[in-house]
Amino acid sequence: MAQEIFNFLKNHQKKEIKHIIFKQFKVQSTLFSFSDDVLDIYSNSGQPKGGLNLEPFINLRKITFQSNVQLNSLENIDISKNEKLSKIVIADQNHGQLSNFFHTNNFILLMKEMQSNRIILCYYEYDSQNCMWAEKYKYLREQAILPYLLIEDRKLEQSAAEIAELKQSLNQKYQIIADLNKKIQQTPTLNQFRELNNIVLGSTELNFNNLKQEIKRLKLKDFNPYFQEQKNIFEQLTATAKSKAGDSLRSILDLFLQTNKQIIESENESDNSFARGQLQGQLTTCQTLLQT
Repeated sequence: MAQEIFNFLKNHQKKEIKHIIFKQFKVQSTLFSFSDDVLDIYSNSGQPKGGLNLEPFINLRKITFQSNVQLNSLENIDISKNEKLSKIVIADQNHGQLSNFFHTNNFILLMKEMQSNRIILCYYEYDSQNCMWAEKYKYLREQAILPYLLIEDRKLEQSAAEIAELKQSLNQKYQIIADLNKKIQQTPTLNQFRELNNIVLGSTELNFNNLKQEIKRLKLKDFNPYFQEQKNIFEQLTATAKSKAGDSLRSILDLFLQTNKQIIESENESDNSFARGQLQGQLTTCQTLLQT
């Protein structure tokens, strides 16, 4: 793996490196050399191979590729964590080898989107109008010499997901608080209860049970004319039914009405289910006899 070539560097050396140069192997016996703040990496016999992550070089400012370097086995160079990196140079000492560099090397750069707008690529391009080689500068997003792939920071993705989840949780809590405030506004205050008590019961001391009973009584009083009207209609219908039923079914109809009344009155009695069952059976029998 290409990453293994960095194992021979100490941590303080990695921090000191500000410039990495990729060179074609000549007579050196090692894959790299380190001097001051510059790290030279040599291409030799298919090395480096695989992927190369430059994250350990936190102070890296510049990367240089010699135009004759052949990184045939190198698949990618990850610069996504090198926040101080600002320049990549393709050094074409002999000029005219840029095309060879482009066709010989197949590696891609792995980086973040913001780096494509910040890191500058420097290279030489032949100016046919002036018949000379001119130095060119382009942001990575504007050039087509070094292919790259944009990657996102997983920690940033995770943080964004956590923030979205927190926002959703906060919105839910805000909704709960809003619902509670709405219920609070709809619930009478103690002063409102006292005012209602004074209206209904006069100046007597506030007693919720007495107030409840009095409000119920007033409601019944308001509905009493309607109840009386419905009672009269019911009694007329009952009398008409009895007259049509004749003497033989009149007693059964009276029993049916009495049983139905008892069932209604016993609905509030939770411990008398057996008696209600008997009444229900009796009511069913009356219905059968009246329908035959």
